[in-house]
Amino acid sequence: MTTLSDLASLPTPAVIEPLSFEMIFSELQTEFQSRYPDYSALLASDPAVKLLEVAAYREVLLRNRINAAAKASLLAFATGSDLDHLAAFYGVTRLMEEADEALRLRTRQRIIGFANAGGAAHYRYWALSGSPEVADVEVDSPEPGRVRISVLVKGGEETVPDSVLDAVRAVVLRDDIRVLTDTVEVVAAELIPVTVTARIWLYPDTPLAAFEAIAPRFKDALAACIFKPDQRGRV
Repeated sequence: MTTLSDLASLPTPAVIEPLSFEMIFSELQTEFQSRYPDYSALLASDPAVKLLEVAAYREVLLRNRINAAAKASLLAFATGSDLDHLAAFYGVTRLMEEADEALRLRTRQRIIGFANAGGAAHYRYWALSGSPEVADVEVDSPEPGRVRISVLVKGGEETVPDSVLDAVRAVVLRDDIRVLTDTVEVVAAELIPVTVTARIWLYPDTPLAAFEAIAPRFKDALAACIFKPDQRGRV
């Protein structure tokens, strides 16, 4: 299944045009000289050149605006109200204080869930929508007909409040969401402590400041990876 990280790692869409002031200015200058051959040897101080520079700069601004509009229509790049409207197209509404990345993840799960009602993506989307305190969920089936939804709350807390579990249950057990033949249970995710050991070799002339900064930077990078939506449990 494609994840948000996969979306972000895709090549830049062809609709997003690379911008170059120099290239646009050169094209304008060539067009100008084809229309007015007498200006075949333009000087940088020539008023006509200054006008071409202004026109090229404004065209760069216009093309950049077009690029921004194209990005606003793509799930991997849309933010703020643009993302709200994109999510609304798929029937997804931003939860209170929900960050863009979390809304983007739920929208992705909603799209996937359309094709397989009752599948993991279907239950995952609705569980994520159950409470703004839900950071992530894992859906599995221990046995045929039984669906288990494990809930992780924001902050990585080991104890999941009953109020959060009840809120998720209230959503996933609705008649219009739960598949008739499924027995659905909502439980707190079990956190498994993991010891991460890194062995780092440094050059003999490595500054002391760089040496002292390695450990905290490593911890920050690891935490950012572990607690990033759509990557928990997949490091």
